[in-house]
Amino acid sequence: MDSQSVSTKLNLIATAERLFAEHGINAVSLRKIATDAGQRNDNAVTYHFGSKQSLVDAIFEHRQVPIDVRRRALIAAFDGEGRDGDPYAIAEAFARPLVELMDGSPSGSWYLRFCVQAAYTVHSDVATLTLSDLEARPGSLGLAVLRERACRMLRDTLPEALVAQRWWHFTGFIAHMLADLEARRHVGGLRELGSAELFVAGLLDSATAVLTAPCRPATSRLVKNEAGAGP
Repeated sequence: MDSQSVSTKLNLIATAERLFAEHGINAVSLRKIATDAGQRNDNAVTYHFGSKQSLVDAIFEHRQVPIDVRRRALIAAFDGEGRDGDPYAIAEAFARPLVELMDGSPSGSWYLRFCVQAAYTVHSDVATLTLSDLEARPGSLGLAVLRERACRMLRDTLPEALVAQRWWHFTGFIAHMLADLEARRHVGGLRELGSAELFVAGLLDSATAVLTAPCRPATSRLVKNEAGAGP
């Protein structure tokens, strides 16, 4: 692939990420993406990617691969400190690469809001995103390691029926809070919420609390009742 083609594809990826984040995946046409990317050919996205689903996949791969490199480096560093079972380390290894992506985008980033939009895209030619979808994509090894460690830890304190659910709560909380931070940065910052550094520090504390919160007796009874009810 020549350099001009690579440059065009990266421009289309960046433009699509922004438009999908701002308006939703269903609301943005491939023609709109091509126009906003400065392409004279209205079919530029189809030419380079084939379909909207393939373009969404390309955005994830473009972002997830470098995020995963950083995430695995953090995991290795925490392991070297003997923190492989530390829930705070799990939270930081999950969130920190995403924060650094935002920090490294002087003109603003859209990836976190794109992820949230992708999670709720239904009734279109783009499949609804699930956590298993993310973990099956290129650049997901670090995410899978964190999930395995979190679930192993959770099985010591939670009924098995709640383990996957709790991981979903944890990752969803971080993703939505970082998407909110990303959006606030486009309209003047956090203001009443303090500095970005303080926001992230508090987010890691809160996310760890979500991950490690004990199961109430009422919830345990509900789990037992549902198990007894059968399919």
